[in-house]
Amino acid sequence: MDKYTGKAIDIVTFLMSKDDKDTLYDLTIHKDVKKRSLDANAYFHVLCDKLRQKLNVSMAYCKNHLIASYGQIFYLPDDTPLIYKTNAPEEYMMELETIHTKCIKVSEENGKPVFFYRVYRGSSDLNSAEMALLIKGTVEECRAQDIETATPEEIAHMNQLWGQRKDAQTDKGSSDT
Repeated sequence: MDKYTGKAIDIVTFLMSKDDKDTLYDLTIHKDVKKRSLDANAYFHVLCDKLRQKLNVSMAYCKNHLIASYGQIFYLPDDTPLIYKTNAPEEYMMELETIHTKCIKVSEENGKPVFFYRVYRGSSDLNSAEMALLIKGTVEECRAQDIETATPEEIAHMNQLWGQRKDAQTDKGSSDT
């Protein structure tokens, strides 16, 4: 299977140049979205560490709180949010590093509590725009606790640099995950 990335006119020109004019093609088009840079993720983790120390909570708890507050919901292929049903209480789920959740419902089955959680994507799965929202919310929480953060101008500059680095990596054909 060929993968071709380019502007619309370039893609049409590419297809028109094919010698096999009778062949049917299945074409899927999506807008190229920049992935976030590792620097953005590193800055998020630095802020998480400062905030967790101030609040005296674990790193896992702090990350889960921030991701569930300012991150992105994990959607299934049919565009419905992933809901996780378990007997694990919220205190347990908030300490997990492998899944980011927010409790949305507690009910009872066979006399025992059942918890329903909305699942969120981890910070390493966010693109630049999504990561900027996560960092913005994290900065607001840090400032509410009198934790020093970069100025809005410094953050804007970092966001610009993160985008430029990602563009340079894309031009070289590497990916940033």
